Amino acid sequence: MDHRKSALLALSVFVIDRAAVSVLNLLRASMSQPTRIAYLNLTTLVFVWGLPLLVVYRIERRGAESLGLKVPRERYAMYSLYGLLGLVLPGVFLGYSVGFIWELLEQMLFIGLAEEFFYRGYLMTRLCDWLGDRRGLVLNAIVFSLAHATFLLTRYGLSEAAFTLTSMAQTFLGGILMGYMFLRSGNIVPGAVLHISMNLYLSRLFT
Repeated sequence: MDHRKSALLALSVFVIDRAAVSVLNLLRASMSQPTRIAYLNLTTLVFVWGLPLLVVYRIERRGAESLGLKVPRERYAMYSLYGLLGLVLPGVFLGYSVGFIWELLEQMLFIGLAEEFFYRGYLMTRLCDWLGDRRGLVLNAIVFSLAHATFLLTRYGLSEAAFTLTSMAQTFLGGILMGYMFLRSGNIVPGAVLHISMNLYLSRLFT
């Protein structure tokens, strides 16, 4: 499969995922909060994790490196230090709890790590193969910000338009930063550590 087709297929997976999430948000009044969260998590497992893996291994016939999952052995120690400083050490100062452990697992499966796998490892790799690193990086950041905008718009409507615009700006800049980290490292680990750490600790620092 050529680079253009791979990129368009990845963008199609993105659209399918956002459509499923949007429908669940629009139907939120007819289901309980735990049920809605369970379905949202299921869409992540199917469309963010499962479908890209199926496409890459069965259709593209490519390997883990094309998903940013291959880490050179010489970086194991360095990345372990990143994880310690970014994920473990802040929790020592801010305090651990059972709820925190569950939130960390949620970040791994459904949010921080999942988004780095999909948006950087899967989507950005194909956009950069097709358009080049610079344009692929920018387009990926735009798509990343649109993903958060569609979630907020279908969740809150236009009543939170200012918050949605602020979130789009933040996630665009975050997409540029984590995309650059991905380009420099060739894998999703550094960006995932930063992404999860920011999601876990920034709100705790400012509350």
